[in-house]
This record gives sequence, C-alpha cells and structure tokens, in this order.
Amino acid sequence: MKKISVVICLVFIASQCFCQLGLSGGYKTFYPDGWNIMGADLQAGAPYPLAGWQVGADYWFRLKKRRIEFAPEISFSRFKNEFERGKLEHSVFGFHFNTAVYVFDLSSDCNCPTFSKDGNFFSKGFFIEVSPGAILARNKLEALNSSDSLIKFSESEIVFGGSLGAGIDFGFSDLFTVTPLFRFHFYPNLVWNEGFKDPGLKSDLTQVFLGIRCRLHFKEFAKARFR
Repeated sequence: MKKISVVICLVFIASQCFCQLGLSGGYKTFYPDGWNIMGADLQAGAPYPLAGWQVGADYWFRLKKRRIEFAPEISFSRFKNEFERGKLEHSVFGFHFNTAVYVFDLSSDCNCPTFSKDGNFFSKGFFIEVSPGAILARNKLEALNSSDSLIKFSESEIVFGGSLGAGIDFGFSDLFTVTPLFRFHFYPNLVWNEGFKDPGLKSDLTQVFLGIRCRLHFKEFAKARFR
C-alpha cells in the first residue's frame, strides 16, 4: 500500500505541472570495494573501481511557487574490464526521482529556461539535487580459475539507494537548456552470491557521475510556432 500511495501522489503532482524532456549522458564509475577479493583469486589484481558510461532520460515538472523541481529519470550504464585470464561486465538499469532545489533562488517563480529571465546566472541556475532510487545490476564474469577451467557467473541484483549532486543550468535559448551535472551515488549491501568464495558477501556500491543534460522546452516550441 505504501508503494501504491507514493505512485498515486507522484502522478497527481505531475498532472498539475507541464512536463519537459531531458536527455543526459556522461562518465560514471563502479566501485564495490569488497569485490576486489575476487580479483586476487583470478590473478586480476584489484579490478575495481571500473570506469564506464551512462545515458538517461527524464521528465521535468516543478512546484508553482517555489524553485523545487522534479525529474524522474530512467538510466542505463555499462562497465567492463578485460584482464589476462578473463573479463568482468556490469550492466545497470536505474530509476531515480531527481529533486533539484535552487537554493539561491528558492522563492522565485522563474520558469525554465532560467537564462531568459533577469538576474545573476549563477543564483538562478545553480541547484543541489537529491535523488532516491533503485538499480538493477546485472553482473557477469568469465575467467580461467587456478586449474585453467573456464568459469562463468551471471547474476542480477536489485538494490535501493540514491545520489547527492549539484548542477547549473545554461539556457542558450528559450527552447534549449544544457546542464553540467555531478552526482555521488551510494547503494548499501549490493550482493553477488556467485562471484565469490564467500557466498552472500555484501559490499556498498559507490559511484561518481560526471555528465551533461540537455533539456528541450516543448512549451516554448509551441509558442514559437504560433508567433
């Protein structure tokens, strides 16, 4: 019932606001610290942290009288490491409810894009972001063990967590906004049962994301069409 209530609440909020499409992409890390024990077993050193990429899409809406903005986002990221005796792959699907607070312009009714309005670009464009969410991580390993036998492990795990971050909007026109983003992700107790000598070993997953989001303002497109 709690999950259903949350969904109904979010749908109600979204129905009161006009949505805009955002697309994002960038560099991301994958670091489950405790999993490096597996690298020692396979003569792969310490394979983590891994570097990879992420793409995502979101819908934007906001409160009417406060500059608190929401952008539920779905994302996909991939990480890969090949070593002498095998390879590791991690594919991650995510859903996060991004909430941006424009701390220096909180009481403003400024609508996007921020740079079509008067005022200091930093105070109107800078925000802090909190993003609770969940990920589905698919972990794969193919490698030769100490007896030169090929081993293959593949397992999926759902884990809840989220991120803290910051960004700043750059509005190049009334139709288009670009936002550099920084996010630090944390997901406690990620498990990969098959990947270790010790079944059920848990490790906290930390990730850093550096990327760019591009947002198209469809409402402004409509205005431009009828001018």
